[in-house]
Amino acid sequence: MEKRTKLWTNMSAIAFASVTALSGCATGGEGEGEGEGEGEGHQVVVDGSQTSQVASSGGEGEGEGEGEGDAAPAPAGEGEGEGEGEGAASDAELAKDDLAYLTQLGLMRGHLFVGNELYKAGHIDHAKMHMKHPKSELYAEVVPAFEARGSKGFAEELEMLATAVEGEKGDAAVAAGYATVTAAIAKNEGFVSAASGTAAEKLKLAVALLRTAGEEYAIAVVDGKMQNAHEYQDAFGFTNIAKAILETSSKSTAAEEEVVGKAVAIIEGLKPLWPGIMPPETLTTEAGQLYGAASQIELLALGLE
Repeated sequence: MEKRTKLWTNMSAIAFASVTALSGCATGGEGEGEGEGEGEGHQVVVDGSQTSQVASSGGEGEGEGEGEGDAAPAPAGEGEGEGEGEGAASDAELAKDDLAYLTQLGLMRGHLFVGNELYKAGHIDHAKMHMKHPKSELYAEVVPAFEARGSKGFAEELEMLATAVEGEKGDAAVAAGYATVTAAIAKNEGFVSAASGTAAEKLKLAVALLRTAGEEYAIAVVDGKMQNAHEYQDAFGFTNIAKAILETSSKSTAAEEEVVGKAVAIIEGLKPLWPGIMPPETLTTEAGQLYGAASQIELLALGLE
């Protein structure tokens, strides 16, 4: 299945008429029905801070990927990469455009986050797919940007984590690998201008990640049916990272604190899109909810400029 580009480098003009309120608006599944670990309040780590995840199930029962027949169907193919296709950021853009660069790193964070959650929940094969995607799909594109910005990147750290998961080296090795690579990503996120650290810019970054999550979710859920578990999980990861970025962002004024708080609340309203980290066969949610959230947060970002 062809994807639209996954990397949004320019903020689109907002068509106010299209902004609506949020409403009830992939390795394939392997037949796994377990939903263990999905309601345990896992945490996202961004720049050394921890925040609670967006989607945690409210309890056991239907809709959490539990029970016979809840595993998602296998996708027709894997390997569709974020940042590929028409409109993808070029090497030059990633080297000069801080938003494009940070979005690419955010996508890698999202893959690793959901891979780590899947690993902790015991879905090892799914975890393996997500852990290898940052390097296979995204990392090569940003290497020239690392060089231009004076960074050494984090290829070694990515490889260490992927090896720990692929080789099933145990919980301690995977946890250490995940902590090391997320710290390395945080270091590389520092190779941007000071202006990129403002609340307004962080809101724009969250918008870019949510729009990418929307693209993923549109592939995952088609006419209410689960078509691609991997993309469902990608969208989960990107949305969690968007929320974590906002929660750990610097707010220098009361107005910024208020606006970022509103944006976080908007993202929290997306919880029903992921009743569990392993998807059910059918869902009443849709990608439009993610696009709507992105548009609402984009409006908030403009209000701070």
